[in-house]
Amino acid sequence: MTHTRTPTIVVAGAGLTGLSAAISAREAGARVVLLEKGGREDVGGNAAFSGGLFLFRYDGPDDLTSITEDFEPGMEADRIEAPPYTRHAYAAELSAMSGGRAEPRLVDALAERSLDTVRWLAAKGVRFTFNRTLGAEVRDGVLHIPPGQVLTCVGEGMSRGFEVIRPLLAHAERIGVEIHWSTPLAEVRRGNGRVTGAAVGDGSRTVPVDAVVIATGGFQASGELRREHLGPEWETARLRGTRLATGDGIQAALRAGAEKAGTWSSCHSAAVDPTMPSPGRSADSPPFPLHGFWLGVLVNRDGERFVDEGPGPWVRNYSKMGKAIMGQPGCEAFEIFDQRTAPRVADEFAGAAVPIVAHTVVELAERIGVPADRLAHTLKTFNNACPPGDTISEDRGTSGITPPKSRWAAPLDRPPYVAYHAVAGLTFTFGGIRIDPDGRALGANGAPAPGLYAAGEAIGGLFHGDYPGGAALMRAAVFGRAAGHTAATEATSAPRPA
Repeated sequence: MTHTRTPTIVVAGAGLTGLSAAISAREAGARVVLLEKGGREDVGGNAAFSGGLFLFRYDGPDDLTSITEDFEPGMEADRIEAPPYTRHAYAAELSAMSGGRAEPRLVDALAERSLDTVRWLAAKGVRFTFNRTLGAEVRDGVLHIPPGQVLTCVGEGMSRGFEVIRPLLAHAERIGVEIHWSTPLAEVRRGNGRVTGAAVGDGSRTVPVDAVVIATGGFQASGELRREHLGPEWETARLRGTRLATGDGIQAALRAGAEKAGTWSSCHSAAVDPTMPSPGRSADSPPFPLHGFWLGVLVNRDGERFVDEGPGPWVRNYSKMGKAIMGQPGCEAFEIFDQRTAPRVADEFAGAAVPIVAHTVVELAERIGVPADRLAHTLKTFNNACPPGDTISEDRGTSGITPPKSRWAAPLDRPPYVAYHAVAGLTFTFGGIRIDPDGRALGANGAPAPGLYAAGEAIGGLFHGDYPGGAALMRAAVFGRAAGHTAATEATSAPRPA
């Protein structure tokens, strides 16, 4: 008589990816040991510092209300109109924003599994809410939701992401996931062609395992790796996320036979207020992202524009603004608004950042430290290139200037002017481990490395250059869940390591 044995799965990293993997592996019948490099106060990885956005496919209002019936203030309605955001639309958008470089199998898996995974998270206690992030609005008692609207978890501002982590941690502990705090993964041990153990701490102790899931995030917190892969100017970049993602898990996986994937020279970097400190424990808020750029203009310290601020609303454009700023003199810029949009920016997109206010362009130039003649010329040229009329809308772009502002173009001619100082805030890197859609780490020959799995920000091949907002947390949950399930089910049927 044969007995199904209970495999031991080690998951490295207690962020959204790792918690999803650990819960999924436990649900599949495995004994799960979850290692976290930091203490309990560091739980959550980058997700804890996020805005809690999830982008997923849906066919209409019923899919959305199957997840939540909670509304942010002003979003309550008796009826919802929501044109479909299909898996094909999701995949097409992600592929386009990657310049066609995203691995098609990963793109398709993310899009296809996204809705079911959000429902899975909700069943674990994560609470979602309808919001106005992508232009959803109530008109005549009907909530109109544009295709691709994201749901966010409940909470406030940039601490929403911690409200994803809190219920998942409680659920993991409730179902028997063994969590070891202050216990980093040092090495993945192999024998007879497969994973046999996980060296932890300083590497002197090895835990016998059937499989290891790498969920340790990117390498954005390593100055050395930033310098090597992103460039020397990134060595001192301000972190928006966890200080613990130093690439250890990625490097351990590569030493254990996994192959690199993705664009190692690219990253998610938003515009942030330079006076805000990088976050410490995971309940803290990170430097608030200055996402209002699409409602005004960005200028460098020479008083000149340098980027198209308006290809889309902020959630479709924000993750490359930091890189654009990093290429400017002094690696800094200023977001400038007038009274058409300044109140909205202050309300939604500035957090605690202190605005610089001036009644004339000359005064503004003096206060932000840029040449007055250059700034005046830049704003005059921009204003003249805006379409006639008095509104700001998605279909209004500039003409005859470089760079253009392709959407949301309206002249800055209603003082007082408001500016925010902005620098790059590095969130996570795009290069990592090559995986298949089920989370198996792949070796140089394209074959799985037996017993080794990876997901989340530790993987490469999905994001290049830019990606739609809400897809990063979705990636963490989708592939974390897949990797944990695959690791547990394959380990159950594999020979026990010697």
